[in-house]
Amino acid sequence: MCFWIKRLQTNRIIKQIKVMQQSRALNQPTDEAIGKEIAAYHRLATIYSKLLGKKKWPFAREMMLACYRASSTLDDSQAQYLLGKYLLEEGKLREQFQTEGVFASVSNERDMRQCYDEAIAYLIAAEKLNHIQATRLHGLCYINGWGLAADKNTGFELIVDSIDKENSWAKVPQIFKEIGLNKPEFFSALTQRRKPG
Repeated sequence: MCFWIKRLQTNRIIKQIKVMQQSRALNQPTDEAIGKEIAAYHRLATIYSKLLGKKKWPFAREMMLACYRASSTLDDSQAQYLLGKYLLEEGKLREQFQTEGVFASVSNERDMRQCYDEAIAYLIAAEKLNHIQATRLHGLCYINGWGLAADKNTGFELIVDSIDKENSWAKVPQIFKEIGLNKPEFFSALTQRRKPG
């Protein structure tokens, strides 16, 4: 029963999106219309995210990512961030396969590079639209060397910049704990970076 309800829901939202896309192609879209289309993509992605691992929905993850990709073309910074985050996780998994050696292969390495490249591109796009978490995650990519050459200075600058933009200096310990940088050397590096500003 749940299968048919979800199928009806997804089909209804897809029809709405098609109408909005056609309207956008033929007319100058308003900000409200673009907002509605973005919201529809997010509703659809949420449905697919709840169907991950279900036998009758074997491609739920791919559909969820497709929703975020489509939404990101409308300058949706949240979709760009989420897409970057998911692709980064896949890239890290594939990198682990390569380093452990058991599942290492040329195609896995190629897929790892592609995931990292796409993830960084989406994070940078979201960052340009002032998405705070995207800036932090981009900084973590530099600090940990995920898809980029490790550069702790650039990574810390991005994280400090995100804290400045959000004006959340009071929550620094909580933010560092959330992003996994709650070690003394990171706090001392942060205070050094903050002094000049």
